[in-house]
Amino acid sequence: MGRGPARCAYALKPMDRPGCQLTATVAYGTTSLCSACERARSTLGKGHSPRRLSATADLDALALLSQVHLEAIDAVAQLHAAVARARQQAATWAVISAVLGTTRQAAQQ
Repeated sequence: MGRGPARCAYALKPMDRPGCQLTATVAYGTTSLCSACERARSTLGKGHSPRRLSATADLDALALLSQVHLEAIDAVAQLHAAVARARQQAATWAVISAVLGTTRQAAQQ
């Protein structure tokens, strides 16, 4: 990622934080929060000093959708590469499917 505004840690958890504003404005350690989620936090980031983030633009729901879609495409490519590496190291389809929590046939596809 690294481009555009930082995403709030709750941006993809609408059931947990329906009021999330998506764009992070503060970070506690490695956890970034929007202003609404920062107000609702309890112990998250305890022991860390808040670090203000500069947002040049707000992240809207469609921008978030686009960003996550690109991340999913990248994740699928990484998954295929990891399976190929496992096969190169003689892992069986049964072992790979157990790691992935699926059937051998689904792992092969």
